[in-house]
This record gives sequence, C-alpha cells and structure tokens, in this order.
Amino acid sequence: KISDLAAIALPRTKMGGISSALQGDCQLSEVLHRGLSRTSFPSAFTVDPKVPISHDLQEPKAVQVLSCQATGHDIRWQGNMARVVCPAHCEREPAAVAVGTGVHPLGSPICLGAIVDRVLPVYGGEMMLTKAAPIQAQRILGQPAGLESYSGGESNVAVSVSATGLKGEAWHGYPTDTLDLSPSLPPEHVVQDCMETFDKLPLETFGDSVIINCPGRCGGAGKLAGTLIYSPDSSMCWAAEHAKVIGPRGGRAMVTRRHGQNEFFGSTEGSEQSQDAPGANASYTVALPTSDVELQSTKY
Repeated sequence: KISDLAAIALPRTKMGGISSALQGDCQLSEVLHRGLSRTSFPSAFTVDPKVPISHDLQEPKAVQVLSCQATGHDIRWQGNMARVVCPAHCEREPAAVAVGTGVHPLGSPICLGAIVDRVLPVYGGEMMLTKAAPIQAQRILGQPAGLESYSGGESNVAVSVSATGLKGEAWHGYPTDTLDLSPSLPPEHVVQDCMETFDKLPLETFGDSVIINCPGRCGGAGKLAGTLIYSPDSSMCWAAEHAKVIGPRGGRAMVTRRHGQNEFFGSTEGSEQSQDAPGANASYTVALPTSDVELQSTKY
C-alpha cells in the first residue's frame, strides 16, 4: 500500500522532523497521499460562501521525494504548488548550481536553492513549493513570468549565482518539516492596518516564516515594490493580493524572510500594480499556507 511505503520511506522523529532515513539520494517519486483541505480550518473572516475570501490555488495532496539534481522542471506540480522532500547534503552535489535567492528560475536545483535560502538544513527535509504564475501582461502573449534578473546569495555551507535573461517561470519554498524546525510556528499575525509592511514582522533571520491574516481590499494601501519577491517596506497584504495568494476579501498568507536583492522589479497583475525599486538587504515572499502549517501556528 502507498501508506505502508510512506511509513517506511518517511519515518518521523517525536518532534515531527524528517528522520535520517532520507539521507540517501532518492529518485523523484510520489510516495504519499494526503487528503488535506483548507476548508478543514475555519477562516478568521465570516463572508458569503459564494465569494472566495482567498484564492484559487489548490493545496497539494502528495509528497514527492527529490534527488539533489532535481529542478522545477522535474516536479509534478499540482496547480502552482508542490510538496517535496529533499535528501541530506545536497550542498555536496557537484553537478548542482543554484541560481538566485528567495526566488529561483524553474531550472535551478530545488534542494540546493533551499539550503542557500536557509529554508532547509543540510540534513534535508520537507517543504512546500510555489511556482510563479504568469503575470497578466505576459499571459496574453502566452509567455510565462519571471524576473529580469536573479540575485545570488549564500548560507554558511552553500552559495548561489546571479543571472540575467532567464525568462520563464520561477519557484520559491518554505519549510514544513525538518529536523531543526520548531514543532509550532509563531502565532498568526493578524494585520490591523493594510499599510503594515514586511519589515514590521517578527522575522529575525533569513528563512523564518510567519502566517499573516489580512483584511480585505488592501490593494493600493501604502507601497508595493517587486514581483514574486518584495521589498521590506512593501505593504504585506497588498503584496499577497498582487501575488494572488489572497483575494480582495482577504485571507491568510505565509510570509518568509529572504536574502537581500540587487533590485526589485514591478509588474501588473489584474488591477494590482507594483513598482520597481532599488535593492535592499532583505526581501520577502508570500505563499499559500497549507492546512497542516496553519494548525502549527495555533499551538501557542
């Protein structure tokens, strides 16, 4: 049975971490079916059920085990998302060269990129990936989104390179289960003012994440600089709307602090328009928080 295979392939520690059994270099495969649903957890908002409060992104229901060389092209994406597990010590893989920090082109190795981002430790683990959808101005032409350039970065054990001209889709991720991940997330941050910016969040180091709960219709409130990855002084809920993680009625988003960027690139997505901005020593991404991650943020 798939469930029996998963029990063998993905043993977990008491703290919920991925065990050392993942330290082998596994082939890309689907090993576990999870019947998760966002509707299992009530929203903080009471709205007309006919009006979506968030987005049309669907939460992945399967885990894929990756090799250290696997890129975004190897992922079996479920909509724009994927839940994956990386083996240990992908920083030692000589054939893997990561491009960018925070947001990576689709052809960049997943596991090495996550180590550079400090999303995963060298021992590997599980994370949730988000693939960038085309922005509206490019969708009409049938061309996928991407950044004008990608900024390289480093962690204590791995580095990534900068690159320009890599048009096409991109990915970013946040951790869901690793050996050094706390069994509970910081408490959900309820946004009281649409003009609240990313740099006000209690995220001290690169790779830290927190769930935010946004009110509705924050588009146009404050400043918004960037596409897929945003400047520290951008309004966090406006960014979540621009990234299509939440809708105009508000909702929850997972915010992750990233390395600094050389530049932020603006774009138009529907009625939401962001602007270009010079680089900063930190940056932020927003993504759909899965139902199991939402539960972790309520354990305090």
